[in-house]
Amino acid sequence: MTTPVRPRWYHNLWHLIGLLWWTVIMRVLNRVTVLGRTQIPRRGATNILICSNHLSALDPFFIAVVAMPRCSPVWWRAPAKEELFDRPFVKTVLHTWGAFPVKRGQRDPASIERIVRLLPTSVIVIFPEGTRSEAGRLLPGRRGVGKVIYEAKPTVIPVAIAGTDRILPKGRMLPRVGHRATIAFGPPVDLDRFYSDSDSPELPQRIVDAVMAAIGDLYRSIDGAS
Repeated sequence: MTTPVRPRWYHNLWHLIGLLWWTVIMRVLNRVTVLGRTQIPRRGATNILICSNHLSALDPFFIAVVAMPRCSPVWWRAPAKEELFDRPFVKTVLHTWGAFPVKRGQRDPASIERIVRLLPTSVIVIFPEGTRSEAGRLLPGRRGVGKVIYEAKPTVIPVAIAGTDRILPKGRMLPRVGHRATIAFGPPVDLDRFYSDSDSPELPQRIVDAVMAAIGDLYRSIDGAS
């Protein structure tokens, strides 16, 4: 299934309904503090890569509640593990949200090419660790994310999340209530020093390491506040 270049009115209506639901989970049933709102991409901006640490399945939805414009003129997209696309209904829902499948834990050149191709017309939310971390420890970033950044040269916005794993821990189906979490947006990561270097096997890892360092600085500033 392919999606149109820009979201249509019925996509935006569907997104609005979904975001209202997640807003209730985030702001009514729980208390989520948002920091760094001035760093959120402006409405209609493209070639934006939002890079966040990953604690809970709630993370992409909470980022969307905070940052995704209502009636957005451009797609906000996110990769999702390819196993989710095996079920026709789930696959259809994911496509309507601009999601696309990626292989986890293995090289996936096709997904890298897809992200590079989509970035000029999209905002993409990605989790460089590639999976949810446990106990609040940041995992190393995946080399493929560095490859995407080197090829597409997007504006990279670092995001740190703390506390969402208490609202929806791994393995739990329904969110808990009465918990606190924090989402912090940082300034764009300066990666220009890497773009003049020739591509090499080590360069993508150096790039994603710099992004993870920015996320780590943000995370340390909010961990314990949630």
